[in-house]
Amino acid sequence: MQSEWANRKLAPVFDEAIRQTINSLTVQPGSDEKINLTFKINNATAKPNYETEMLQMINTERQKRGLKPLVADPEMLQVARNHSQDMFAKGYFAHDDLEGKDPFDRMRAANIHFETAGENLALAQTVEIAHVNLMNSPGHRANILNPSFGRVGIGILDGGFYGLMISQEFRN
Repeated sequence: MQSEWANRKLAPVFDEAIRQTINSLTVQPGSDEKINLTFKINNATAKPNYETEMLQMINTERQKRGLKPLVADPEMLQVARNHSQDMFAKGYFAHDDLEGKDPFDRMRAANIHFETAGENLALAQTVEIAHVNLMNSPGHRANILNPSFGRVGIGILDGGFYGLMISQEFRN
């Protein structure tokens, strides 16, 4: 409770400076790397407007390269938001959850059918910072620009002072 109080009091003062100076955190697609976060958040809020903004950024990148735009996928959106929430709530950052389930396990558990799929993750202070860093990473960029993908669910949760937890779930 004290950390939530501090977050509410300090975020308005420091939020913009932090958002401009802190970079983002990513782990390579397909890696088993796990980062233990120094915090846990149980009340992060979904940000549909940020999800829409990120989809527009992704589609701008795809269109620049002559690729078809991705369509928002409501089934994958739920998988993405659930994974972002799980990482915040349990204090980790990884493609595999703490039970050892990878993105494809989570998709199958949600009865989502796919021939090809992928996942990008970012923890950043802004959608723009996350997008730039994902595009500057070869593995993440490959997912964003994969011509086999036609749909994406983007789950963005706002952790206040700690930033935005972003999961991008791609499928054919």
